Parts: sequence; C-alpha cells; structure tokens
Amino acid sequence: MNQKFLMSVGIFVLFAWGMIAFYYAQMDFAEVLKNPEPPWEVTINATPIFAALVIGGILSATLFMKSKKKNKSIAKAFFLPPEFEESDEREQEITAKACRASYVTMWYTFPILTALMLFYPFISESVPYYPVIIVMLFPLVQSTAYFLSWKKYY
Repeated sequence: MNQKFLMSVGIFVLFAWGMIAFYYAQMDFAEVLKNPEPPWEVTINATPIFAALVIGGILSATLFMKSKKKNKSIAKAFFLPPEFEESDEREQEITAKACRASYVTMWYTFPILTALMLFYPFISESVPYYPVIIVMLFPLVQSTAYFLSWKKYY
C-alpha cells in the first residue's frame, strides 16, 4: 500500500509539473492573441511533459500490472484507483471506512482550497501557476486522507 500511494503521489506531481509547462505555453499563446502582429512566439518546456509521459507512464503501467494481477480483470485494473486492495470482506470494510474518511476530508478541503484562491491576485506575478497547484492539491489531499485512514484501520 505504501508503494502504491507513493507511486500515485509521484504521478500527481509529474502531472502537475507538466500542467505548469502547459500553463506557461498558454500564457504565451494569450499574448499572441492580444497582440496579433508578428513575430509570434509560443514556447513550451518539453522536459516536464516528457518526464510526465515517460516516468508517469512507467509508474502507471507498473500500477496497472499489479492491479491487474490482483483483480484478475482488465476493466477493474484500468478504472479503479490502485489503492483499492480488496481481497476479502475485512479489506472491503477497511476500504469503505477509508473512502468515507476521504469523502469527509473533501468537505473541509474544498472550502479551504477555494479560500486559498483569494490569495491569487496578490501572488499572480511571482507564482502565476498558483491555480494549477490548488487544483492538483484536491486529489493529493484526497489520496492522502484515504491512505492514512486505510493504514489506521489495517
């Protein structure tokens, strides 16, 4: 479970890094639309995108293969999060408690992260990708709450 959680967090972080690169490219594209006279220039940093695709792909494939072995179903392995480890009734109950804890956590996380968006006008010059960070905190907090709850009950 620890390994799957860390791999999931790694995929989240790589995806966020790639989205930040796309955010900067979108900002360049917005400038092109505002000033349509040439020269047009839109640059994108390929390193985070390449890392997200390659490393994230390897991590995702590893999680998929482990999940496929355990679930014996491609559909379950592909669509269920890798943290869902249910081989008996006890583990199903633990998963249910962890899902409940994750759901309750989101009730507190949504307003807090939404309130954190109020700081964006003050830091938009220094951290223009702040909304990407806030949005990516949602699944990170949810997965962390699930993992901690699962560990507590296991």
